[in-house]
Amino acid sequence: LGKISRKIMKANQELWSKRFLWQCLVMLLVWKTVSALIHYSIPEEMPKGSFVGNIAKDLRMDGNHLSDHELRILTKTGMIQYFRIDREEICGKAEKCVLNFQIIIESKRKLYGVGVEITDINDHFPQFPPGEQEVRINEISTQGSRFPLPEAQDPDLGINSVQSYHLTGSDHFSLEVKKGENGARHAELVLEKPLDREEQSLYELVLTATDGGNPVRSGTAQIQVTVLDANDNAPVFSQQTYEVNVEENIPKGSIVCAVKATDLDEKAEVKYYFKKIGTLYEEFITGRDGDSNQPG
Repeated sequence: LGKISRKIMKANQELWSKRFLWQCLVMLLVWKTVSALIHYSIPEEMPKGSFVGNIAKDLRMDGNHLSDHELRILTKTGMIQYFRIDREEICGKAEKCVLNFQIIIESKRKLYGVGVEITDINDHFPQFPPGEQEVRINEISTQGSRFPLPEAQDPDLGINSVQSYHLTGSDHFSLEVKKGENGARHAELVLEKPLDREEQSLYELVLTATDGGNPVRSGTAQIQVTVLDANDNAPVFSQQTYEVNVEENIPKGSIVCAVKATDLDEKAEVKYYFKKIGTLYEEFITGRDGDSNQPG
């Protein structure tokens, strides 16, 4: 009798287990059926506690007796956090930023999806890399030559991101702005007039990046253009002609004339020598400093 009772109990347990599994499966299918999707849209950086939407009204439920419907909000972490929302921190450069969660009405066995779209506001300034930016250009560069400039970064999206660049400081240069494959704009420095390092070796420019938001925000960078030297100048003597009278009995090694030539190129070293005209030049030698004297 005891063995029969145990068999009956075991059979009942198996039956109840199967029924429970079927009930769970049916409930799961019911709960997983999303009855509707509620959509809200709010700008980023709203203060904590700001009104987003009236869920009860949008579900056509009596807000005064909302607790009677046993409403619960589900999130991935099982809790709701209330904080100031920074779109760039949550979604980065994503085109759309949507926070999704679910609402369960237990009395009606209904599951509702809620999506809150976070829209971008113009809350960032365009920013260049810190410090003064240097561009080095050879003085023999041709007109129309292009040189890349630093790019301003703006975490905001679309019209709120960088829309234009502007250059001031010298009419030797102009600006050309191009749009990359990712939509970002970058600027190039264009040489408009010939450079002469001996005339001007340094140019101080200001590059301004501006976004298209409201209000408009901008950022600036100091651009230092350094003109590099090229060997484009010949030495020039202080006089075209040097005339010296020398006595016939002057001792050997005496200085009879001092000449001077200068070269405007950077770190230029001027060397002197006589050009052979007959055999007369052999009577004189030239020093490094331009002194001409008789050999000893």
